[in-house]
Amino acid sequence: MSLRVRLAILCASLAVCTAAAFGFVSYHSTSERMTAQVDASLRSAAFYLTGTAANYDPEQTENSDGKPPWIDPGPGGPGGILDQVAVQHLDVTGLILTLHAGPVLPIDAIDRAVASGMLHSAFQTISVSGVDFRVITVGLRGGGAVQVAQSLNQRTLVLRGLRLQFSILGFLVALIGALLGWLIALRLTRPLERLTRATEDIARTGSTSLPLERIGTDEVGRLSKSFARMLDALEASRRQQHQLIRDAGHELRTPITSLRTNIELLERHDAALSTEQRAELLGNLETELEELTSLVNEIVDVATDSASEEHHEELDLFDLAERVAAQVNRRHGADLTVSGDHWILLGLPKALERAVSNLCENAVKFAGTDAAITITVAQGSITVSDSGPGVPEPELSRIFDRFYRPDTSKSLPGSGLGLSIVAGVADAHGGATFARNRADGGFEIGITFPTS
Repeated sequence: MSLRVRLAILCASLAVCTAAAFGFVSYHSTSERMTAQVDASLRSAAFYLTGTAANYDPEQTENSDGKPPWIDPGPGGPGGILDQVAVQHLDVTGLILTLHAGPVLPIDAIDRAVASGMLHSAFQTISVSGVDFRVITVGLRGGGAVQVAQSLNQRTLVLRGLRLQFSILGFLVALIGALLGWLIALRLTRPLERLTRATEDIARTGSTSLPLERIGTDEVGRLSKSFARMLDALEASRRQQHQLIRDAGHELRTPITSLRTNIELLERHDAALSTEQRAELLGNLETELEELTSLVNEIVDVATDSASEEHHEELDLFDLAERVAAQVNRRHGADLTVSGDHWILLGLPKALERAVSNLCENAVKFAGTDAAITITVAQGSITVSDSGPGVPEPELSRIFDRFYRPDTSKSLPGSGLGLSIVAGVADAHGGATFARNRADGGFEIGITFPTS
């Protein structure tokens, strides 16, 4: 079932429920008002008659017009109202003494209680020969009672007509509600249809650069804008992936070419090479293989974002820095020192260790193993300082880009991915990277972390 049909049914249902509630209240209110009017008319007639019946002479059974004397309205009486009702007089035991007009009204325990003086008056609704009557029974001062009844046929006809009118009205309201619901649904779903067609085109063509219409400022408009932002992010991610593949392919060619050249040289001139030359050549192959392995590992880390697979843990950044410094010192024979304070950080242990190690490796590579290199841990930051030549100011803003290497380091080993991995780790912790030349010479680079 389409969204339009569901909205149309929903609107029609709401309209029917509203009309039904209105009809129910109106019907019962009208019924109660009409019953109250009948009761008021009966009460007026009955209490007038009780005053007349109090002077009733049992010896006189009829007036000159053939009616019982106690129902003669006399001067100033209620007039023709008595011609529209049924009236009967009960004795103290509840037996019918006289009948004025209409059918004989049945007598029950309530009527006898009124006639005996136990009750003053009582209203009832009774059925005589299939016709409903509203009856009031009023006690007389000397005993006995007067009953006045009025047919409810007129009330029934009015209520029956009212039910028919409400049924027709409910049908019309449902029809109008369904039509309005369909029109509203048509207006609401038109932007969704355009958005659906656009997404289907994107799914069919696989292109995330197709233009996506921004539709309005309501929820549908916000959805289209969010979807457009998602497509922009997806397109940016795809461009970055393509750029990574191109850059990785370019960077991999150099060590692979060097490996191939050295292997071919070893194959062709193996017999002519001296022991020293063969050892040097094998050493170069091993170095280039290690560089190629390191490059592949870094490319995999950047492409797969391995930091996202870790869980955050509380760790002491000072202890981590000491551990990394010891590893770098053993690997390169350098003399890295750690200063600052112990600071607990909720972070990704392996990712942070890799980031600090990359910062230290970068310092050793550019400043040399004999340079003074210090890792400073403070609340909210970790900084690696060296006494090397620094980085030209125009290139400072790009050193964290993937595969970027300053012109002064093109001859040095490395892929240009180490500092981009540092930037990714900083971003994963909500932090930021910084790099600057020191005023007294040297270079410092590091990460700042949020402290709150």
